Amino acid sequence: MDENNLTMADLMAEIDKSMTRIYKGDILKAKVALIQESGVIVNIGYHADGLVTWNEYSYEDVDKASIKTGDEFEVTVLKIDDGDGNVLVSKRRAETETALEDIQELFDKNVKFTVKIKDVVKGGVVTPVKGLRAFIPGSQISNTYVQDLSQYVGQEIEVEIIEFVPQTKKIVLSGKKIAMEKSQEAKKQKLDELVVGDKYTGVITKLMPYGVFVHLEGVDGLIHNNDLSWIRIKHPSDVVQEGQEVEVTLLSVDKETGKISLGLKDITMDPWYLETVNFEKDQIVPATITRFTHFGAFARIGETVEGLIHISQISEKRIQKPEEVLEIGQEVQAKIMSIDKESKKISLSLKELEEKVDDEMLKYMSQEDEGAKLGDVLGNIF
Repeated sequence: MDENNLTMADLMAEIDKSMTRIYKGDILKAKVALIQESGVIVNIGYHADGLVTWNEYSYEDVDKASIKTGDEFEVTVLKIDDGDGNVLVSKRRAETETALEDIQELFDKNVKFTVKIKDVVKGGVVTPVKGLRAFIPGSQISNTYVQDLSQYVGQEIEVEIIEFVPQTKKIVLSGKKIAMEKSQEAKKQKLDELVVGDKYTGVITKLMPYGVFVHLEGVDGLIHNNDLSWIRIKHPSDVVQEGQEVEVTLLSVDKETGKISLGLKDITMDPWYLETVNFEKDQIVPATITRFTHFGAFARIGETVEGLIHISQISEKRIQKPEEVLEIGQEVQAKIMSIDKESKKISLSLKELEEKVDDEMLKYMSQEDEGAKLGDVLGNIF
């Protein structure tokens, strides 16, 4: 400062500075005067400037470009004279001294805030909070199991304080509940967007004996085995595998329970409908007996189509079970009695054909009898 331009107020201020005494551990207000290679020079209201070295500026990585002349903050006095005429001060330690009250408030009010993960330690990760070291257990970093915690280093996550002991400065954080709430909210939003009948792309995450689970951008759906393929399968691995990307059709969604039913097979290409398009009532078709039940026999009339021959439609004779007159693999001619395309059921009859044959035989035999009678008459005449 130019001594020729000093005002009385300036002189008094300089005198106050020279008379001010500071001590190690004092917390002072500081104002950035200069940014240099070794750290930040600050005005602390003392006859000597304060020096905040970069390692004493913050517990977090310092963005030097964000620091501006005139910035104000508090510092703790570390050393009255660093040997170069400066007072060695620390911004990060001052933050620590004043942080306990702020952290207590965050804890009491269950405030959610964002932290940047600094390092991985045994059992979890650590991050600075208001200049203090906070711990996040591995089980609390997310709502899902995390095998490799190092992937979180340098990442920001939203957390809350679940344990705070001011006397020992113990701070334990958790992001699990927040992550779970976000996941549930995202799931609810996704469920509202889903439209039954539409197609979606997902990834198969798990194979079970009864079907497979598919992840669809925040929600999981189930494809039952009978919706995986038009052909009968023993296990989902017969047609799909984990990690496979698939296009699925949304069959149903329960927004209250979150249950989603999906189909992998193309519902517009059902072989049953394709094969039965030319079938009609009263048509005679070749059939192969495939299996027996107590109420009748099933016969295949196409590659994927079966019809039921009720026990009452097997024979004119009274039978107790179908195997009395039929065999597995036997080829027969059957009459289509009805086609229910909604439930995909076809009723067949063998008895109807027997009756038709009997009627034809009677007709034929009656014609022969009439011919014989006419012959007799003509013989008598001649």
